[in-house]
Amino acid sequence: MDESIRPEAAQAVDLLDRHDRACEDKGYRRVLKKQNEKWRYVNTESKVLSLREMVSRELGLNVSVSHPRLWYLRITDSSAPMKNFGTPPVPRPDSQGRLPDDEDAARLKQLMYELDILSRPT
Repeated sequence: MDESIRPEAAQAVDLLDRHDRACEDKGYRRVLKKQNEKWRYVNTESKVLSLREMVSRELGLNVSVSHPRLWYLRITDSSAPMKNFGTPPVPRPDSQGRLPDDEDAARLKQLMYELDILSRPT
């Protein structure tokens, strides 16, 4: 280990080395593959890539560090739209103050007119 890096960076380098050695194990690769099949915000691969960027920055390389979520989105490259979880595709006709038809609109205008007449001081 280089003595010029901070202890946190040395731990990160050690962690990356252990991850690289563990990737040689078939069982570990199987676990990583199984993890990638699940829908998550981040996974181990995205965390490792982000950690590599942090270590590179600590070593003096001019790199920008991306959040693991950004790496996950780059890796998966899911350009399909996300699943809609319960949001209705079209608002109901009576939602957000919309009137269903012209008859109701005329009735509402009449009520507003009558309220306006009643609220005037005499």
